[in-house]
Amino acid sequence: MNTESLSTVPSSIELVAGTGGHKRRTGKRPPCFLPDQSKQLDPFHGCPDFQVPQNHLARSVLKWVTELDTRSLVEKGSALGRRGYDPCGKLAVWLYASLIGVHHASKLAERMKTDAAFLLLSGGYRYSATTLREFRRDHGDFFEAAVLQTVSLAHERGLVDPCQGAVDSMRLRAHASTASIRTRERSEKRLQHLQAADLSKMSEDERKVHAAKVAKHSHAVKHCTKEQRSNFSTTNELAGLLKFPHGGALPGHRISVTAVGVQLRLIVVVLVTSAGHDYGHLEQLARKAREQFLSLGLPETMVLQIAADAGYLCSEDLQFALNNRNWVDVLIHESSKMKASSESKYYGREQFVIHEDGRAFCPAGTEMKGPKPIAEGRRQWTGVGCGDCELKSHCTEGQLRRLTQDPELDKARDAMRKRMEEPGAKERYNKRIATVEPVFSGLEEMMGYRRASSRFAKTVRAEILLKVLAYNLSRIAAARTGYFSLLMTYYTVLLEGDQLRILNAWAPFDENTTSAPHDEKGASHGQIHFIGAMIPQDLRTLFALE
Repeated sequence: MNTESLSTVPSSIELVAGTGGHKRRTGKRPPCFLPDQSKQLDPFHGCPDFQVPQNHLARSVLKWVTELDTRSLVEKGSALGRRGYDPCGKLAVWLYASLIGVHHASKLAERMKTDAAFLLLSGGYRYSATTLREFRRDHGDFFEAAVLQTVSLAHERGLVDPCQGAVDSMRLRAHASTASIRTRERSEKRLQHLQAADLSKMSEDERKVHAAKVAKHSHAVKHCTKEQRSNFSTTNELAGLLKFPHGGALPGHRISVTAVGVQLRLIVVVLVTSAGHDYGHLEQLARKAREQFLSLGLPETMVLQIAADAGYLCSEDLQFALNNRNWVDVLIHESSKMKASSESKYYGREQFVIHEDGRAFCPAGTEMKGPKPIAEGRRQWTGVGCGDCELKSHCTEGQLRRLTQDPELDKARDAMRKRMEEPGAKERYNKRIATVEPVFSGLEEMMGYRRASSRFAKTVRAEILLKVLAYNLSRIAAARTGYFSLLMTYYTVLLEGDQLRILNAWAPFDENTTSAPHDEKGASHGQIHFIGAMIPQDLRTLFALE
């Protein structure tokens, strides 16, 4: 935090004539903020600067904030009226809270009443929940720019390698209920059922209810058609129905990222959508990553290398990889589930032969009828004499076997298969898991970020970018030391169930002394002062990522 901005008061004040002959100050002078009081002694809570050890995570967060360009934050302040809180302090508080798993403004405001680490970061002030919410909501653009700053810091230290990129996505629970979800398929079925109802047999009240249902499902179908979505949430525009790892479908956000570095695992690009899959996101992630690297001064002749899993094995992404090999080298591995298996009940595409002249032959060697053009540039063939064929039980359960082909997709898929067979391709692809998967485990497991705290698109975007910023700063700080650990040697750690209560001896501590007055919030006011109570147990691995 820039402590100079807390206490500096400009000596010159410009006065101009106002209405009624009175003079008023103008806002042309530098903003003024409340002075730093973290080194002052409070008779009840003590001195935050004295209570927090020198090797505490909060002090590391303060150093990280000083390395960021926060001028855009400070310039939003004013020299008029009462002095406000330093925005750098708010930023530091949110970064530290994100790392220890406090993601709700109301819970953070409650922690700030007694937590010495938060008081150190805030300059000795206790922010309200409203203050914290407004800061996070209004500075999404700064968080996005700060993420780019972390990439620049890593690049200056030689930690960024564009040839070690990977893309993937995680699912984040949305602040929405399943009752708010509207699906196109269900609404279309409900409209058919409602339109078949006999209105003449309904009462006036029943007709009103019927009309309301028709309007609801008609709007759902219209909205899905307009936005080209299969579902949406009526209360959260960034949310959609996503299938989560436990097997259930719930409202959520899809966070797609581009990460670089097998050991650094730094997030370069963040994309927030409501899509139920990864299809079609590769181009946007790759182009944004290239823009980020070019802004750092890397040459335009640079070839970005990105590894992606089978979730990106679609026509749009494969054709993008094929048509842009001059600046991006994409590696997409086709999973064994997507390949034809000898154990399959029916013959796959590999058992059919398609010639360049358009003729197709089935596994029995019979020429098929076609090709017939169908939607989206695809073509289709139909079997001949399938009913009398001896191989019918292995080919189809219908009367005729139909074979569909997308020529552009096949061309792009064959090109990707050839690329994956080249020397070193599979070895490079195998590093994808070590590059991008730990990013999601860091956000979900170690930082405890599994659900958004707001349903408004602006706040959701800012919140996600804030978590990414905190993650990136922690990765850069860990990489500087040469090992991924921050020691907290002066802590007394008490295990309580599945939680860790971290205490710090801020006065000469007697190991035989077990009594210390604690209030109901867990804060102590005797020899032991509460530093970071109720930190999730998984957090102990946050700084041991080697």
